[in-house]
Amino acid sequence: MSQTDDHTLIRRFSIIVVGLVLLTVVLIFVARSLQLEPDVDANPSKRASAEQRIKPVGGVRVGAQGAAALAEAQAATASAQSAAAEMDGEQVYNGSCVTCHEAGVADAPIPGSDQMAQRLIEKGMDTLVMNAINGINVMPPRGGNPGLTDEQIRAAVEFMLP
Repeated sequence: MSQTDDHTLIRRFSIIVVGLVLLTVVLIFVARSLQLEPDVDANPSKRASAEQRIKPVGGVRVGAQGAAALAEAQAATASAQSAAAEMDGEQVYNGSCVTCHEAGVADAPIPGSDQMAQRLIEKGMDTLVMNAINGINVMPPRGGNPGLTDEQIRAAVEFMLP
């Protein structure tokens, strides 16, 4: 190839690249002119939904308003704790234990089965309760519910026995 052929090739290639860039710019402007802007006020439920999503999660309360909010939160916590303390063994079992123990997942003893009775004979009640409290093998401590008390765990173990 000669030098003039090289210049011609570069010139043609440059013209093609510039043409493609111009075509791209024109297409961008055409697309932007065709794009419709959403009317935010047309759908009030969308506006309310957006306001709900961006509202602050919490706030700071001081003085009398803060003291009232603190008292309300403490009362709600106390009522939730008293409701949790009233759970019996069956409720604890149905809330935390049933998922694994009913199906025997990872060799979990099925309530009322011979396997459960055999474990009681081999290990004793206190060991079964301690295993439930501390977790054993793949079973998490307290059946995965750290809010359960030792008494509730014992009641659940007793409920599972034949």
